[in-house]
Amino acid sequence: MKVQKIILMAIAVFMPLLSVISCEDPLPESIPVTAVTLNSASMELVEGESQMLTAVVSPSNADNQKVIWMSSNSSVASVADGKVTALKPGKATITVKTVDAGKTATCDVTVNAKVYSVESVSLDRTSAELTEGDELTLAATVKPDNATDKSVVWSSSNSSVASVADGKVTALKP
Repeated sequence: MKVQKIILMAIAVFMPLLSVISCEDPLPESIPVTAVTLNSASMELVEGESQMLTAVVSPSNADNQKVIWMSSNSSVASVADGKVTALKPGKATITVKTVDAGKTATCDVTVNAKVYSVESVSLDRTSAELTEGDELTLAATVKPDNATDKSVVWSSSNSSVASVADGKVTALKP
């Protein structure tokens, strides 16, 4: 009999709690990611330049908007929080992937070599006297040392008196 009273008392105490639990609002449904896009499908950069990529997760009210950024060739182009940095000439694909649902989008990146302009050209001599038939080879120095194109074009102001080819000067007549 005592056991029955305890059971009835327990039911009397817990019954109202069960009705409260069952009357609560249902949990809201989660909103999953359905897609991700990037603001650019391709970009061209020069070594040392940076450009931002923006990822747009859909729907805009998805519960988890987090993304992960990756580069297919991190020695050519690196990426951090959407900022793409060109490191050396080549090609890389930047991928953004959603944490929720693993949706991806890509951007093809081409990195071009930085062009260093020629600032000056000097010769190893500023004058020379030659006798008809003599030859002299001049050396050209292009500055700065890291100039992209160090090639020079040789010419004579009077090719009937002296000719020049690849720095080799030939005295033709007085």
